[in-house]
Amino acid sequence: MPASHHPEQLFSDLSSKELSLIAQASADISLLLDDYGTIVNIYSDNQSLAKQIPDDLIGKKWLDIVVPDSVKKMHYLIEDASSDKITKFRQINMVGNHQNLVLPMMCTSIKTSSNKKIIVIGRDLSEASKLQQDLVAAQKEISKNYLQISQLEERFRSIFEIGTESVIIVKGDDAYQIVEMNGNAIRQMLLAKNNCIGRSFLSLLPAAELNKVKTFLQTVQNTGEPNTLETVINGGQVIRIKATSFINSGKPYLLFNLTQPDLAKTSNLLDADSLTVKAIENNAYGFIVCTPEGQILKANKAFIKLSNAKTEQDLIGTTIQNYLGHDTTDFDRMMQSLKGKASTQSCVSSINNNSGGFKLVDISAVSVVQPRACIGMIFRQVDSRQNKDKRIDKKLVRNSDELSMLVGKVPLKDILAETTDLIEQLCIKAALDLTKDNRVSASEILGLSRQSLYIKLRKYGLVDSNKDID
Repeated sequence: MPASHHPEQLFSDLSSKELSLIAQASADISLLLDDYGTIVNIYSDNQSLAKQIPDDLIGKKWLDIVVPDSVKKMHYLIEDASSDKITKFRQINMVGNHQNLVLPMMCTSIKTSSNKKIIVIGRDLSEASKLQQDLVAAQKEISKNYLQISQLEERFRSIFEIGTESVIIVKGDDAYQIVEMNGNAIRQMLLAKNNCIGRSFLSLLPAAELNKVKTFLQTVQNTGEPNTLETVINGGQVIRIKATSFINSGKPYLLFNLTQPDLAKTSNLLDADSLTVKAIENNAYGFIVCTPEGQILKANKAFIKLSNAKTEQDLIGTTIQNYLGHDTTDFDRMMQSLKGKASTQSCVSSINNNSGGFKLVDISAVSVVQPRACIGMIFRQVDSRQNKDKRIDKKLVRNSDELSMLVGKVPLKDILAETTDLIEQLCIKAALDLTKDNRVSASEILGLSRQSLYIKLRKYGLVDSNKDID
């Protein structure tokens, strides 16, 4: 059945008492005002609200018992009151009978046609207001607790990172997936910083150690007792694992503390050895230690700067070939000759930088077989200033002088053509001097293909007639 849109018909037969009962049921407070907003009468059947209303309101202006932020809305209720319709509901905060007591009311108004008085009826919002205040207080408490938890987590992470121990946390499932790993553990395991979390701990072990380590970890989980195992990781390094199981949010985890069995021996390194390590670390030339396949295990500060990496951890685990120029023929040949035997080799190559350019470097490498196979490399950046004298060819200087003497004697375009050739010869000579006559690296410096370089060498007579450059 559709709702009626004519309330005057619905209430036309009701007596004044019946109408007052309806008003009593629909409002918590009723105010009768004159045209000036003076309170003529007041009624409230809400006992709780009535106790909080001042007793001396009759004769006062309604304006005097509302808080400042409700004055404007109060004027709207008085000015908009008419006998045709009720006004829009507005929240009015009235002053209570105690200091700082505010009574929030949702009010509307109507002007009677009989005596031209304004009737304001209001609904008490105290309970809703209290509920809102409780929600705001709860939200503040939650924010405070969240801040405390965040600070606690930050402290935990700081302690986790700055501690002297190597710590790994893995999931207690079959894959033993790494969840957390501090910097000491990353360095000890010789891993790349961005290649640890989410990786299976078992992938760090050689195949021969897998069954032993799996059995050990299962025993720790089954007994719940901490235990210790010595094992070997990829690369041949021996480590001691102290494993402890724990439960977090209903899921099993394992905590690993890693130490080196020969730590005592390491701590007794001779002072001279320690000084050597420090000297290499602070050497002006770039230095790395890598596997025979080129995977970087250690890098000093100079190489970090040379490769434009941010930290050593960004380099560890990556291959040295990632940082070389396009043509690695000489470097690959050098690496091949170093494999499986202790020897030294050198070559000229280039190191890329982030801007797309490269730096020419002279690489000296030495391979070590014991205690584990690895290669140490020193990268010496070729300083163009050292080769300044070599690049200036006396014959070319004479040609430059001769060109100067041509000014005024021959057309400018002919002089420019001669000058272009002269500059090209100077650049080719400088590139060959820089690379110690390595034409592959020289062509890379000049941005030429090897074939183009050979053509220009022939053009300018810079080819050794006894060599076959094809």
